[in-house]
Amino acid sequence: MKFVSSLLLAMMLVACSAPSSDEEQVRAVFAKAEAAAEDRDTADVLALVADGYTDAQGFDKTQLQNFLRAYFFTHPKLELVVSVDDISFPADGLAHAKLTVNAVDLNDPRREHFEVELRRDEDDWKIARADRVGR
Repeated sequence: MKFVSSLLLAMMLVACSAPSSDEEQVRAVFAKAEAAAEDRDTADVLALVADGYTDAQGFDKTQLQNFLRAYFFTHPKLELVVSVDDISFPADGLAHAKLTVNAVDLNDPRREHFEVELRRDEDDWKIARADRVGR
C-alpha cells in the first residue's frame, strides 16, 4: 500500500505556463499530480492516469482509485517534494521518467524513488505505469 501512496506523491508539480515540448508536457503531468495529491483530489489524480494503468503491485486504475480514496481519507494532510531525476523518450508517444518523492511529515518522513512510464493519449500524456525502485 505504501507503493501506491508513494505513486501519488510521485505525480505532483505545478506548471506556470502552457507546455510546448514533450518534456515540458511530461513535467506538467507530474506537477498536476503533485498538486492533486496534496489537495487529496482522487478525480484529479486519476485524470492523469491511463485507462490501461498497471503496476508491479498488480493495481489497475480501478484498484488505484479505491486505494487513493482510502489513503486520502486516512491522511488529512499531504506535503510532497517531487524531483524529476531523468526523462527519456525511447519512442514516439512513449516517455520514461525517474522520480524522487519526499513526503514531508515530521512523524513519518519518507523518500521513495520511482520509474514511471507515460504514453501520449491523443494530445495528453497519461501515466501508464509507475513502479517503486530501490536506490
